[in-house]
Amino acid sequence: GDFTALEQGPNRHRDPYNFLTGTEYVVGRKNCAILIQDDQSISRAHAVLSVKHSRSNLSQPHIIPILTIKDSSKYGTFINGEKMENSQPMDLKWGDKVTFGVFNSKYRVEYEPLVVSSSCLNGPEKESLNQALLQLGGHVLGNWTGKCTHLVMSSVKITIKTICALICCRPIVLPEYFNEQLKCIQQKTALTSLASFLPSIDEPSLKSRSVDLSANENRKKIFKDKVFLFLNAKQLKKLSPAVTLGGGEAKLLKEDFNDQSVLENPKACVIDIGTTDSQLSLSDPTQSWTCSVFDVLQRLGVNVCFVLSFLPVH
Repeated sequence: GDFTALEQGPNRHRDPYNFLTGTEYVVGRKNCAILIQDDQSISRAHAVLSVKHSRSNLSQPHIIPILTIKDSSKYGTFINGEKMENSQPMDLKWGDKVTFGVFNSKYRVEYEPLVVSSSCLNGPEKESLNQALLQLGGHVLGNWTGKCTHLVMSSVKITIKTICALICCRPIVLPEYFNEQLKCIQQKTALTSLASFLPSIDEPSLKSRSVDLSANENRKKIFKDKVFLFLNAKQLKKLSPAVTLGGGEAKLLKEDFNDQSVLENPKACVIDIGTTDSQLSLSDPTQSWTCSVFDVLQRLGVNVCFVLSFLPVH
């Protein structure tokens, strides 16, 4: 969720300045975080920038951090061409153009969303992740959504979130990745590459295969034109995000349904309820109804998917 100031003047080949929550960044011509030395209209301490982002907003990706600027200069600071009032703080927006002084010290405000979800992390790891994301101006969501930019795992296991991240072509990274990004911004060094923070695979069913977890655009349409029919509402809720993100349709077959044509659809795939799944205890009538659905399926030779039934959700 970094706010950055990207230089627009003659020196625009320079790296952008990244801002962390809770730190004040002085713009000026001497001993400052943002140093502008080749402009006579810049005061020694020209303006101050700071980012506010509260812990209560961590789970609200629609509430982005607030970047505030306060001018304390002789020749002024201009936001989109309008001169700021001296000492009156002002909130900046994504895309605003900021000019310090009256010459060519021009910058553009940018914001890069950082929205993560984690899977299979323990308590201390989750807390450390929250702290890092708070400082980076990011967000942490309990469930995977299309807004997520990263999935965080200590080691890769097959969970519904893993499948969603792969379908969305989002990277799966170790929790340490974000602490490292923090360190780089604090020390003003180049941001670390994702490649050094990829978790190892810890999934017995995948050990014997070579697994490629890198982004693959084809995954985005892996379920295109497929209709997944669920026999249980709880399971529909649990697994449907992966189906819809992959371009498919997820539907619930209710117990009073009597339209066989739904089952005859060659693109339909019925998800086995997985009666061994301890989370799902079935009543006798439901079990007999499920059996009758499977009798019909067997007769029609329709696909029955057993794979998805046993995915843990973390």
